[in-house]
Amino acid sequence: MLRKLPPPDFRYVGLHPDPGSTGALAAAGTAGLAGVAAALFSAGSQTLSLGLMAMGSAIGALTLARAGQRISARRGAREVTMAVVPWGVLVDPDTAPRVLRWPAVRRVSVDVSHTMRGGTPAVVSSLVTVHTERDVLAGRAAGAVNLERLLANLDGYAQEAARPVAGDIEGVTALGDGVTEPVAAALLRAADAACVTSCGAARLALPAGGYRAAAARGAAPETVAVLRAALTSSHGCPADPRPLSAILAGVLGATELVPDLLRLASSPHPVAAAFGKAAALRLGAPPNRAGSLDEIAAFLFEEDVEIGKRWIASDATLCLRQGAEAC
Repeated sequence: MLRKLPPPDFRYVGLHPDPGSTGALAAAGTAGLAGVAAALFSAGSQTLSLGLMAMGSAIGALTLARAGQRISARRGAREVTMAVVPWGVLVDPDTAPRVLRWPAVRRVSVDVSHTMRGGTPAVVSSLVTVHTERDVLAGRAAGAVNLERLLANLDGYAQEAARPVAGDIEGVTALGDGVTEPVAAALLRAADAACVTSCGAARLALPAGGYRAAAARGAAPETVAVLRAALTSSHGCPADPRPLSAILAGVLGATELVPDLLRLASSPHPVAAAFGKAAALRLGAPPNRAGSLDEIAAFLFEEDVEIGKRWIASDATLCLRQGAEAC
């Protein structure tokens, strides 16, 4: 049985190879690219943000190179450019992105180099080492990295990310895992069925007027309670009902659940996080808090990303009966 864990509390941690191996200029260039990637990851195409993040990353790399506080990587480790995000690790050793979901990561460690500033210890640099079944990868950052929650909960995050996606709010019937095949269309069909069948409506405590009427005036308190339980208390279920519950919250206009959906957007499970983001955005959450599906696209099938984007912009009608396209 899975434990209920706090979601990752970091959004993007950029790492680069040892600047001493190629010189400070190369390190600055690598870190600058990492800064651009971070900005693209979280802020779209806002030019000023891109420039500031790239500049800050480059300055950090130069500071690290000049500090002379080099941490030795472990024997056999390969230093690469990496980004640690809530859903795993993005590795780009040879300009060909590689995606490591949490179930593929065996261990993560962080080593830090300290200095004294005014009598107070301060972290000068951090070395993050990622162990997989076949590789040991390492990357560096100037200053401290906020990965304490990941270090404490990696095994739990891996178990959560490996859960199959449920086709019911009880978390009994599995639809797939979003890793070996797309699941978005099947999830939307399951949500449609839950809303329009008598059995599904009874489970959701929908009023007799149907889900379109419920969506028009907001979900009833009883329906909100059912969906909140599925979003927050379903970690012991065989399959993960949170993606389906997020879709139902978005369709039924359950704005009371936006805080829960925003927390789900940081889930280690890529599909759960994607539909937490999508439902929160559909219900009017600020994009700077919910983020975008592009942030998580590397961990999803392209089809699931496109369906999710269309669903965010669609009206209250799901339009996903068998063989139909997303609205």
